[in-house]
Amino acid sequence: MSGQPGHSVKIVRMTRRNAEPCVIRGVFGVTKLFFITGTDTDAGKTFCACALETALRGRGYSVRPYKPIAAGLEADGSNRDILCHLEASGIQVPQQEIAAQIYREPVAPHIAALKTGQEITFEALDRGLKRALSGNPDFIITEGAGGWLLPVGGGRVLPDWPGMRDMQIIIVVGMKLGCLNHALLTRDAVQGRGFRAGGFITHSVTAELQPYYQENLDTLKEMMGIPFLGDIRYEISGNFKEACSDLNLNLFLSL
Repeated sequence: MSGQPGHSVKIVRMTRRNAEPCVIRGVFGVTKLFFITGTDTDAGKTFCACALETALRGRGYSVRPYKPIAAGLEADGSNRDILCHLEASGIQVPQQEIAAQIYREPVAPHIAALKTGQEITFEALDRGLKRALSGNPDFIITEGAGGWLLPVGGGRVLPDWPGMRDMQIIIVVGMKLGCLNHALLTRDAVQGRGFRAGGFITHSVTAELQPYYQENLDTLKEMMGIPFLGDIRYEISGNFKEACSDLNLNLFLSL
């Protein structure tokens, strides 16, 4: 259940040795944390994350989206990914409340940081996560940028951020040529760094399905070795509710 606004959050991290993993216990209850990564840029992370947020809200859960790093602003200063998360989660806050670090140019974040002189710091990402936790939501859905090993400057990648250690990783597989290799490499990279890969979602990146779509999907189900959470088809309308039925929400809730 959601907590009461205005109260501070006492965070107690619950390790895998002594409790259920990937949860934060606050003053008013437990928040489950998930991190959405993708096999590539434009794999469908935002749409799948928003479908998940919409599905959770439909079951009565409170959800807080978090986008640690966002790059690319429209002429009015808005970021499309953040606007999607605000719509899906049903919360009304400034986009700066959803993203810790925002860059205007739609380029690799570490390049944007170098060009603007605004370094990506893990301290800033921690502050953004603490802000997301302050309302004690049932779930925090954090969406990465690009693929799993996103450079953030100084020879670091985003999974070096200690705040991610409390999150289960959900892999969005963009269903296109090369997706099998990309998916298996991403799973290995996630697990190789000691993270828990909670499951994967497949997403058709265009209205026209890739050749042998079902055969590729069957291969992923056979080889990924982690729970298959659903196959979300390309939705030109961008309607998250339409995509909810493609998710196995009961399986997700069991993670």
